[in-house]
Amino acid sequence: MDKYPVLLREVVGYDYSKIRETLRSGMSELGARPHGRVFVKPNVIFAHKRYATNGYTNRVFLRALLEELSERSEVERIILGEHCAVTVPTRYAFREAGYNEFKAIPKVRFSYIEEEPKIFVELKKGTVHKKLPVARTLHEADYKVWAPKLKHHATAKITCALKLNLGIVDSRTRLYGHDWHLEEQIADFYEVGNPDFLAVDAIQIGEQAELVPKVKQINCVMMGTSGVAIDSVAARIMGFETGEINHLRIARERGWEPTTDDKVEIRGELGLEELRKRVGKLDRTFHDPRELDTPIRSYVGAYARDGHECKVGCLNMLDTSLSIFNAYDPGCLKRARPVAVVIGEYEGDVDGRGYPIIMLGSCAKVKGKTKGLKIRIPGCPVLVPFFIMPAALIFGLKSPYLDPSALLPFPYYLAVSYMHKSVNWFRTRQLNR
Repeated sequence: MDKYPVLLREVVGYDYSKIRETLRSGMSELGARPHGRVFVKPNVIFAHKRYATNGYTNRVFLRALLEELSERSEVERIILGEHCAVTVPTRYAFREAGYNEFKAIPKVRFSYIEEEPKIFVELKKGTVHKKLPVARTLHEADYKVWAPKLKHHATAKITCALKLNLGIVDSRTRLYGHDWHLEEQIADFYEVGNPDFLAVDAIQIGEQAELVPKVKQINCVMMGTSGVAIDSVAARIMGFETGEINHLRIARERGWEPTTDDKVEIRGELGLEELRKRVGKLDRTFHDPRELDTPIRSYVGAYARDGHECKVGCLNMLDTSLSIFNAYDPGCLKRARPVAVVIGEYEGDVDGRGYPIIMLGSCAKVKGKTKGLKIRIPGCPVLVPFFIMPAALIFGLKSPYLDPSALLPFPYYLAVSYMHKSVNWFRTRQLNR
């Protein structure tokens, strides 16, 4: 292939008929022919009916895609598969996102990836991972369709086609390397999560933070047949040079095409410059906790354990957690207590000012003097709920995990999810003998 096409089509708002028409014509123009068992991967990292309503592939957008696929005679079955944020059952996230209504669409069945039996796949180009446990439903698919939502990411800068693949593996695999290896890990996953067709929800893009973003309307549907090509265009739409997106750069260095931007052909009524104007200055509010308007004081060391420079791991977790606090109770960060949070090996002194000093992560260390009680929250990285629960008390903030609407359904879905995982653990062992 000389050029890798990326279509940029204008769709004003979440108009079902227009989205459906756009997807149909896009598939035709790109020569996309879904057939057999089609695995569809949306972006549902997190969802809540009240305070997290925009961080996932829009329900109208996804319905249009699923029903377009369902009505094709060549398609035998559609598997809608996802693994959302670690510790959140995908069953719960689908419920909160309103996805359960898709069960009524002919040919559609759900795959909660963290629960599924896995088949181990050897990687030829992996550096962090040499093999991946892949859900059998994904492994056996005849055709793969990715439906990401274009968003800003606090550390990876964008989340679109390549980063969507963090949701095709189980939690253990995702967390192994979710530190300074994150960008390499994303490139590793592309070897398995290499879709045949992509339809990107960029009608509303996400700014600030990936789980609970602030949305901006740019009225675009992106389509293509290469995840690398899609991310090359998505990066530029968001105001970045493609070389700034490390996981994209690494994937290209490994030979995943298109290896340069001049191999990408942009088509459609929307041009790159027009979309850049619509995005304008990207709001990256939560990309650095030290720049937030809050009394909370973040002391960030450049290095983690063993001298590794780490700008991901616990730093990304802190960005995410603070954005969740703020989405759950808008403006609360300005009212928080002036607690000190230490990440990595901090070179200076830290004064608790009468409050505990949170040592965030297993490698957190103050090389200077400290004044105050130190409380360590271990982990590499620390998981969001393991931080939010104690931090809510220490910061004097409301905890989203104690929201009345989640007190009954969340534990229920968690229990059901663990039950299925336990049963399928034995099936995984049988499949990989």
